[in-house]
Amino acid sequence: MLTTMTIRSAVLADLPVISDLISQLGYPVRQDALSSVFREMLGDQRHMVLVAEEPDHGVVAMIELSARPVLRLQGWIGTIEHLVVKRGLRDRGIGDRLIQYAKGLAAERGWIRLETVVARKRESNRRGFLFSRGFVAAECVTYRLGRLEGQQAPPSLYPEHRAPEMV
Repeated sequence: MLTTMTIRSAVLADLPVISDLISQLGYPVRQDALSSVFREMLGDQRHMVLVAEEPDHGVVAMIELSARPVLRLQGWIGTIEHLVVKRGLRDRGIGDRLIQYAKGLAAERGWIRLETVVARKRESNRRGFLFSRGFVAAECVTYRLGRLEGQQAPPSLYPEHRAPEMV
């Protein structure tokens, strides 16, 4: 069901609803850190936070995009960092319209690829949301070094591929 919706760049006043949307993704939110990072992103054209707003519900979704140059591809890649629609308002075409908007931005800016990483357990992955919008699964594994704040990296999903022990 399509409704009247506006997609616009997020502003500082949107921070409370952005915080709520991030928590709906299952991530803990530290307000001071979120505010600091968001303020930095607002001044950096390589990063965009867009919100979808409806007259009756206010901000109903957000999509976070970033772009970076990649030498092996000799061009810029856009990444959908997060896409989230408020609980209770999903399955109404909001996420689809945000994806279409991101595709248009990618074409407008000359990005040679638009990609995203989605956890296998996410509902959008299980339902094939991105497949039905033209995305394909890449043949790669994401390796992650966790937070660089003295915390240990999470256990590997592939214990047979452990890094060599440091002496």
